Amino acid sequence: MKLKVRNKLSIVFFTLVLALLGVFTSSTVEATETGYALKAVYGTNQVDKNGQIDIFGNPGQTIPVTIAIANQSNADQRFEVNFYTAGTSDNGIYEFKQGIKKDSSMKINAKNYVKPLKQIVTAKANSIQNVSFNITIPTNNFSGYLMGGISVAPYKQKAKTSLTSNGTLIKNKYSQGIPVKIRQDRNNKKDPKFRVLKVVPTANKTLKSRGVLANVQNYVDGYVGNLNVKSTVTRRPDDHKFKVKATANSQDVAPNSNYNLAIDWGKKPLQAGNYHLHMKYTTDDKTKSWIVDKDFSISDADAAKYNKLSGIKPNYMWLWILIAILALLLVLGLGIYFGRRNQNKQQPMNNNMNNQR
Repeated sequence: MKLKVRNKLSIVFFTLVLALLGVFTSSTVEATETGYALKAVYGTNQVDKNGQIDIFGNPGQTIPVTIAIANQSNADQRFEVNFYTAGTSDNGIYEFKQGIKKDSSMKINAKNYVKPLKQIVTAKANSIQNVSFNITIPTNNFSGYLMGGISVAPYKQKAKTSLTSNGTLIKNKYSQGIPVKIRQDRNNKKDPKFRVLKVVPTANKTLKSRGVLANVQNYVDGYVGNLNVKSTVTRRPDDHKFKVKATANSQDVAPNSNYNLAIDWGKKPLQAGNYHLHMKYTTDDKTKSWIVDKDFSISDADAAKYNKLSGIKPNYMWLWILIAILALLLVLGLGIYFGRRNQNKQQPMNNNMNNQR
């Protein structure tokens, strides 16, 4: 249940972030149905004014950045404003929120160069409140991006609860955010590099589906948004009868992050064996692509476990057939054994009778 709640919160939060990008690019701040909205306030050292904060600077230089919170409600509102380092959700969405684990490939963490990380601010009724942060460009050289985001939520917000049709309790908290990019040079650009760290079985009892999760890592500080990925799973050695294909669009994989990409096997049950995963990430304009390959295995125990979790009932017909065959062989064997033993007993008796004659 906790996993479903966490995924739901990520979807709600970052759907709002993407939806609000149109608000960020407007010249005025427009309120949402929640009574507040955000906008980036552009200063110096800004690369692009496209709804996000994208700054550059010399190593050691401190650059102030500002966002505007528009409170268009008729009452004062307090907000919690946080800066978080970026990660990637299991839906392939660029995210910044509390609780994201630092990726093993990350050498420079953006949050270590932002002050303050958290602020509580009050926006007067029907007014705009500016909130500023100081971002220091790291002295360590890097050729790509440090990325994160500024998240704004009502202070001490109470979660709204709802119950899904399958009885899952969902707790939602509303937030809005503005993405942040940090570069050492305005011309700094770097592509991502992908690899699959591991592939593990998975199942969804509600959807009665099963498949695998590929843990994909962007292990450099490069970034290209809105990627499409095609995945193909085949059996090893070459088994042309087995093939599983899956696609996922609009993948925004943050620099130095990892996420679990689901590959659904449809109606096919999981089978123990050795497999190969082939993935291809492609930009929308198809000018760039990245190939990722990974061998993996599924054990008998995992195949049985996740098939059962997805609602597949074990088929023991083969076992009953095997038992019947073994029982038949046993009966035949015993028949042959006792037949030969009786024959051997009768043979000496016949020999004695012949000698007496």
